[in-house]
Amino acid sequence: MKYTSKNFHLHYIPQYKLFVKADFLEDTLIVVDESNRVQAMFSYPINEPDAEAIKLLGLPFQYVFISLPVQSLVFIPTEVYQEENRPLYQTFLEDDHTERTRVYSLDNLQVTVCYQYDLLLYNRWCAIFPHARFVTDFQLLLNEVQAYIPMQGEVLGAHFNNTQVELFAFKNGRFLFYNVFDIQHVDDLNYFVLTTCEAFGLHIKLHKILISGVDAEHTYSAALAHFANRIEFMQAQSDLHTDDENVGKEVSRFNFIVDAPLCVS
Repeated sequence: MKYTSKNFHLHYIPQYKLFVKADFLEDTLIVVDESNRVQAMFSYPINEPDAEAIKLLGLPFQYVFISLPVQSLVFIPTEVYQEENRPLYQTFLEDDHTERTRVYSLDNLQVTVCYQYDLLLYNRWCAIFPHARFVTDFQLLLNEVQAYIPMQGEVLGAHFNNTQVELFAFKNGRFLFYNVFDIQHVDDLNYFVLTTCEAFGLHIKLHKILISGVDAEHTYSAALAHFANRIEFMQAQSDLHTDDENVGKEVSRFNFIVDAPLCVS
């Protein structure tokens, strides 16, 4: 995907926001103006950087928000979380480098999360944008999920990001779990959904499944429809606008990223 609006102007760079969605396969850059209209968008494999995108990364954006995958994370009920127990929580993470561990409170779910960004990706983007603010998918999703969760019934959420799916579950309005899984095809997705339901005592035919990161035509959406009475596609609080239909469809996969300023200070 390569798109630059005819209204994109370099002298507006101080007012534009740059959103970066980075993972292990692909980088996506989205530039929006003050009305959330897309002024530029580039998606490219990380091992084949786009020349025009590289030029974009060299511009003096004042507002930069970067979404990165996590290396590991652990959820603790806020009512029992204690700062002095950080060494204990650290043992559930990928390594013992406490200086890399961040803490984030999800007040709407009454949980506190200790997590680490993928180190290589974090260092790479810090070198390009030292002043950037970083965010994760779990922050974006779980800050907004409450509006989709009924007080009765079992709900599974699935957020897709290339070769990863982030699954989370609620039962009778209560948050159960959140985890990240590597998938290559539908069989992998089916396996993780089934094992998750078994592990948490959920019915195979769930009340509802929430989907984000793919559209209704995707094979993953079709597969998940077999596990629920209803599927629903999550939407961001803020809408991205564009006059190009193809760009609009593509940018919808990253709709949550525009809510990054709401999740980070």
